Amino acid sequence: MRMAPITRLTILSIATVVLGAACGRGGGEDDPVVAKAFDQTLHWSDLRQVVPIGTAAEDSAAMAQAYVNNWLHKQVELHQAEIHLSSSQKHFDNELEDYRNSLLLFAYEEALVRQRLDTAISADTIAAYYRNNADNFDLKDDILRARWFRVQGLDKRTMKKLEDRFKDGRPEQMSEVEMLLAERGITITDRSDRWITLQALRNEVPLEALPSGAGDGFRTTLHMDSITWFLHILELRTRLSPSPIELVRQDIRTILLNQRKLRLIEQMRTDLYHKAVDDQQIEVY
Repeated sequence: MRMAPITRLTILSIATVVLGAACGRGGGEDDPVVAKAFDQTLHWSDLRQVVPIGTAAEDSAAMAQAYVNNWLHKQVELHQAEIHLSSSQKHFDNELEDYRNSLLLFAYEEALVRQRLDTAISADTIAAYYRNNADNFDLKDDILRARWFRVQGLDKRTMKKLEDRFKDGRPEQMSEVEMLLAERGITITDRSDRWITLQALRNEVPLEALPSGAGDGFRTTLHMDSITWFLHILELRTRLSPSPIELVRQDIRTILLNQRKLRLIEQMRTDLYHKAVDDQQIEVY
């Protein structure tokens, strides 16, 4: 039997029926057939699950059409599978039972975890784990905390004064630097409160590579045409060195929670087994 094609007009009519019927009716005569494939039927109540109430008619039609078309294609393939596969190839009782049991155990264990898992992890516990496993958190990129700014158009005397005080770095010298910059409306880009990758820095500062001798507290100037860049590296962590703890704190917390979860589940399994033995609910013949 050749089925009539599912047209957009048909689907729009179906969507209208679905939206109207979704206001309270369902089942029996109020659940008309939307599509049929071989001995399988699709009802409007099935569409109601995928077409939210309140959806505009055109949107409902598109959603319904996609669902019906997918359902028809699936039924055609399933029909061919039923015809061509042998009885042994279609025997899935053991697999279905294993799958059901796995779902049951997963649902039970997740409920147990939600009820009993202690999710409070102290900063000291995280720090201890970090100290004992720092090698597991090696950096994949160079990272740093830094401040920088750029100037141009200054006379040589002012530029030298600025460079000398910047490289000196003492608080009183930096106060003069900041006053000089403020007088000229030059802002300092400050990334001292968070780590950034070297590549992120290079996206803003024309730095091809880390200068020789770069490290914590390093200061340097870069001259590019008429622009001079001033860079202060507060802290530097190179690739393959341990990541700063603040960057992996959440990862460590997740690891510790997962360890607690596994221990809780294992203890539950052991306790249930011993109770079943004590209650003589299990035995080996």
